[in-house]
Amino acid sequence: MLTYTPPQDPNLAKPTEKPWLLLLLTFIWLWPGIIGHDPWKPVEPFATAVVQGMLSTHNWLLPTTQGVPHLNSPPLYYWVASGFVKLFSPWLLTMPDAARLATPFFMAIALTLMGGAGRLLIGRRHGRSVVMILIGCIGLITTGHQMNPIVAGFAGFAAAFYALALALTSPGLAGAILGVGLVVTFLSTSLLEVVLIASVAALLPAFSAWRNKSYAITLILALLIAVPLALIWPMAFAKAHPAEFQQWWHYFALGPLNGIGHIQLFHQMGYYPQVVFWYCFPAWPLAAWALYRRRELNSPVLQLPLMFFAVVLILLTLSDRQAPEYAMPLLLPMAVLAAVELDTLKRGAAALFNWFGLMTFGFFGLLVWLGWLAMNFGWPAKLAERSAYFSPYYQPQVSTFAAVCALIASLVWVWAVTRRNLRGRQAVTNWVAGITLLWGLGLTLWLPWLDAAKSFRPVVEQMVDALPPNVSCVATEDRNRLARLSWEMYGNMKFKTFPKGSPDVPCDWRLMVRHKDDGLAEPGWTLMWSGSRPRDDIQFGLYQRTKQ
Repeated sequence: MLTYTPPQDPNLAKPTEKPWLLLLLTFIWLWPGIIGHDPWKPVEPFATAVVQGMLSTHNWLLPTTQGVPHLNSPPLYYWVASGFVKLFSPWLLTMPDAARLATPFFMAIALTLMGGAGRLLIGRRHGRSVVMILIGCIGLITTGHQMNPIVAGFAGFAAAFYALALALTSPGLAGAILGVGLVVTFLSTSLLEVVLIASVAALLPAFSAWRNKSYAITLILALLIAVPLALIWPMAFAKAHPAEFQQWWHYFALGPLNGIGHIQLFHQMGYYPQVVFWYCFPAWPLAAWALYRRRELNSPVLQLPLMFFAVVLILLTLSDRQAPEYAMPLLLPMAVLAAVELDTLKRGAAALFNWFGLMTFGFFGLLVWLGWLAMNFGWPAKLAERSAYFSPYYQPQVSTFAAVCALIASLVWVWAVTRRNLRGRQAVTNWVAGITLLWGLGLTLWLPWLDAAKSFRPVVEQMVDALPPNVSCVATEDRNRLARLSWEMYGNMKFKTFPKGSPDVPCDWRLMVRHKDDGLAEPGWTLMWSGSRPRDDIQFGLYQRTKQ
């Protein structure tokens, strides 16, 4: 069996960070934004409805929203979210908060696996560096805290990356983990993501470290595990719901792959490189330093992440997908590359990086505190006006506990970033502390304000108050899925639906959803109420049929 020992530089000073402190920082990073707010657009209202549907109908094969198939994603994330709802709702958490626990669950798995990959490829104490760089990337901060099935797919990619690194020393265990990673990815995303992983695995024998019988054992074992496990849900799905299975297979499973056959390079070529520039910051400058230091790409520590990054980037570019969240797998190899030469980063570069983080997070952290004062106490006055403009439904509310925790976190961050004799590892840790602080401040001090701006609850409650109490029939077009979900979630109201443009409206009252540029005038109907979320181009109108 081929053995691989990560290179160690005896001239490097040993890291001074305590592992438990870095573990605590990672744990803290996982939680801001997970608990304490309504489902937010664009994904969370639908994910919440799918979980509600599974729990109420006990149909675990077909994701639905209000009885309508919701086939955008396979059901693994929804299964896990439903399990957390059964465990913690309603006695401890609200239903959306309990379902959202699936996100830190999958994120913790992904971070653990990537820490293991860093230790395998780079050496002891470097796994924590990979994790720190990963959670410090700008692109992970939002998607990594949403109720979104793509987070489960991210864990699947992390399992595959770890398995490909582990194949150098333990091919049997690596094959098992790779197989499970493929299954998790398939049950969370689409065949495109499975093809991304399979392509990397198939091309790795281009490097001698993976060109051996041991790696062949890894691939064979992965297939033996992945294929039968991955087929369980589709076969049961096809048997129970053949029509819905056909729709899912053609449009959501195979659909992303079809885009590769219609290459539009001139239109799409620059999208993901531009996304990587901000999405993978600050990993990519550190990765560039590593490649500069190790110009000869003759080591697995560079070969695996470079192959992984190149294959995923090329296939995403050739696909018809264009959204930042699909770039999540690119963070994994970039974080590993960034950690390779982190301890050799020049002291001046580390100080500059630390200074940039200090100025950035210090400025925006101060802005969060000023915003909190403005929205709750009216000072500074100009900022209070802007606060009311962007979230007019917000009512001042001060949580003493949240304020004390935010103050302590701010003071700890100030202490951390004033350490002297910084090197690359300490600068990255300070960056992660800063981005965690900023996200934590925003999702504690500003959480009620953000919820009032992003949730549909205030709009729904206003409409329900405007509706006469004796009205039992309200209609809306069947295409208004988000409105139907929101009104059922916050107003316990179920609309009767009718096709778009149909003159046969089944009720004397109807809810219309329109773009603001289209206006609200409707012949034959009298507008009784109108409303919208703050700064949203979509407006809602409640109409009563005009009496002839």
